[in-house]
Amino acid sequence: MAKQTTAEMVREEVVKTRMPTLPNERVLGMTDMIMIQVSFSVATWMLVLGAWTGMATPLPLAIIACLVGCSLPLFFHSLIGPFIARWGLDNGIITNSVAGPMGTMIIVIAVTTPMYLGWTSIPIVMFGRTVHESFGFLGVTGAFTNAELWSCIALGIAFVILWKAAAVLKFFFRIVTPCILFLLTLLTYKIFSHYGWSQIVEIIPEGFHKDPWISFMIAVEMNVGLGFTWPFSFAVYCRLAKSESAAFYGTWWGWGPIWAIACIPAIAGGLVAGVTDPVYLLKDIGGVWVVLYMIFLGVANIFSGICTMYIVSLTARVIWPKLSWLQALSINLLVIILVFVPAAYDQYGTFVAFYGALLGPLGVVWVVDILLRKMNINMKDIYDTTPNSAYYYWKGINLCFVVACVIGTVISLAIYNPVSCIPHIEPIFRVCGAAFPASLIAGLSYYIMAKLFLLPRKIGFPPIPQPKG
Repeated sequence: MAKQTTAEMVREEVVKTRMPTLPNERVLGMTDMIMIQVSFSVATWMLVLGAWTGMATPLPLAIIACLVGCSLPLFFHSLIGPFIARWGLDNGIITNSVAGPMGTMIIVIAVTTPMYLGWTSIPIVMFGRTVHESFGFLGVTGAFTNAELWSCIALGIAFVILWKAAAVLKFFFRIVTPCILFLLTLLTYKIFSHYGWSQIVEIIPEGFHKDPWISFMIAVEMNVGLGFTWPFSFAVYCRLAKSESAAFYGTWWGWGPIWAIACIPAIAGGLVAGVTDPVYLLKDIGGVWVVLYMIFLGVANIFSGICTMYIVSLTARVIWPKLSWLQALSINLLVIILVFVPAAYDQYGTFVAFYGALLGPLGVVWVVDILLRKMNINMKDIYDTTPNSAYYYWKGINLCFVVACVIGTVISLAIYNPVSCIPHIEPIFRVCGAAFPASLIAGLSYYIMAKLFLLPRKIGFPPIPQPKG
């Protein structure tokens, strides 16, 4: 193996540690940012979300649910992208400014790491089921066709790629994403040419509620939940963005409108197949199209897994810098539990709506904080986790942040129960759902508390050193 140059070693280390990225280390332009986010969009989660949305409401309304739910909430969070791009810091560091160092650690351990392990399990489980169904399509049986076995193999492939080649991920995305988009375009054409647009539009699904409008709003809520689950995903790639505009528009377009548009074939497939599991969407079409679909799922699922495994590994290494990259990456092996107990995959609607209730308020509160501090941070204090830090707040936790987030989550869960899919306060839910209004209330609550308790005392809002001369 050729010996790495100093520049190559630094570039490799930047994508694996808490080091802030310098301007010459920021290698992702607008196209790269969109391609990376689209790699999220055209893979597992898009298919699962589309199928679940299709089971809730007819095609035209399902498309509206995806467009509104994925794009609007994300727009309220997207300012996090340029904020991170400005300072080149990972979430495990820059979140200290709003949550405090102990607050950041609690979020990582109790909220985001379990969530991303759940997200990772979805493509990994789907890969295993895809291979199992492919063997069945070929008439092959035996122990080596076991779905869980192939899920573990997929996890191993993603693990090795991240272990050995994390610094070249952007080149994978440049090659793989266009290929996946091409396959998705072919499959979309086949679904609509085989069944016909008029026939698919006329399909009325059973839905998740006896009232069709409530069922539509449940579909919106699932998509809003997805749109609100990105706050701790921005830093992974935005810290490598060449500009703040690339960080903002690249993430919004990739995770918002493009994601929603990419859901359309899965919505249609879910309606005609009558299932929420994307593995079976093209089973009735048969022939070479099923083979193409299985290839699409196989490639897309591994790269979906890579995306979220990288987030878990990088965040862990930032929070606990003494971990080696291999040790941080090994946290993802906990996904094996969710391979054998696929709760996130089989209960996707509950999973995504619940985390929307948690992270929707958190993201909006963070954006309000970013606006209050005018996108500035003190680089010296942001790394200081001792009581001397301006961002230490109260025993390392910003209580105003915690109270505002709790207010938002409690209100969201009071309006709508994501486990039972039953709205408790139906008049509100019928108009605007649950997570969206709750997040706005959380943001307003934080603004009031920050103005009353933090800004006057400069708690968490230290002076920003200005360049001399």
